[in-house]
Amino acid sequence: MKHLFALLVVLFAAPVFGQDIKTGDAKAENFTTQNWSKLGPATGGPKGFTIHSRDIRLNSKGQYELWVKVIPANAEVFNRRYDLPKNTAFVLQYATVDCAKKVLLFEKTSLYDAANAIVVGRVTGLTPASRKDSVKPGSIGESVYKNVCVDPTTLPKGEQ
Repeated sequence: MKHLFALLVVLFAAPVFGQDIKTGDAKAENFTTQNWSKLGPATGGPKGFTIHSRDIRLNSKGQYELWVKVIPANAEVFNRRYDLPKNTAFVLQYATVDCAKKVLLFEKTSLYDAANAIVVGRVTGLTPASRKDSVKPGSIGESVYKNVCVDPTTLPKGEQ
């Protein structure tokens, strides 16, 4: 019986050994690069941007929660407009959208460079004055709100 127990322990533990263990950095890099869907058409002009979304879900309060990836059309102009570090290539934000109240809540905001490394810097230009704010015309929040709540099918067939 002792030998049978030892054999079972070895058999159950064996699959764990010899596997590649993914580090937190690998998970973070995959998160910033994989499984994003375009959320509506790009906004035009040098101040424009493209929004992608990931992990959208409806919470128990009837609000949409999602990760938003903002990729500027012109990083230099975008970074200057939102007072971001010069090497910022894109922005990730976790947002809660209340369609009924036309309110956005940005819980997390992170800046990344072109190599998917985190950029340290202020994000106050990207987030509203209060954590929970109504949708402002011409803002990133307006684009998120429009494409989540108003017209979720704004992408042309070829871009979906």
